Amino acid sequence: MTKFHWLLPCALLAVPALGAAQDVQPKPVSKKTSTASAKSTKSATPAAKPPDPPVKGKYAELTISELIAEDANRWSDKMSSHAAVGGFVTQVAKGSDGDTDIRICENPKIEGMDRARCIVAKCIPKIPCDVPQVGKPVTVKGITRYDAEVGTHWWEIHPIEEIEK
Repeated sequence: MTKFHWLLPCALLAVPALGAAQDVQPKPVSKKTSTASAKSTKSATPAAKPPDPPVKGKYAELTISELIAEDANRWSDKMSSHAAVGGFVTQVAKGSDGDTDIRICENPKIEGMDRARCIVAKCIPKIPCDVPQVGKPVTVKGITRYDAEVGTHWWEIHPIEEIEK
């Protein structure tokens, strides 16, 4: 039994050492190492530049015929919410709601609202636009909508976001 008296104190001393080995902690990094790695990181990556302004979505390029041919009740890829549609200005009128209504047709000689060959584009007060002259060719870019109000039933670019003359 006297042989094992020395074993008990050694075992008691070993228990805290075994417990410490189970708690794995990262080694502290010397200040020289962290400074050196920070310098190499700074030189490897350029300084952050301010973000670019948001880019407007791409406009689907459509003719008036392509837009009118779409069934307003069935979605297709041509009915992108943002479209660019070209044609001739055949009428400009101020609406009672403050919008400027611009009728755009395939041909500058079309009179009246021919729903098979014309659309209506609208400038709104919150997004003013430079109103084109009657008879001139234009391309309007904006949000496509189908106006199904009683007496209308036509395609619109409402609101116009940009006009190319």
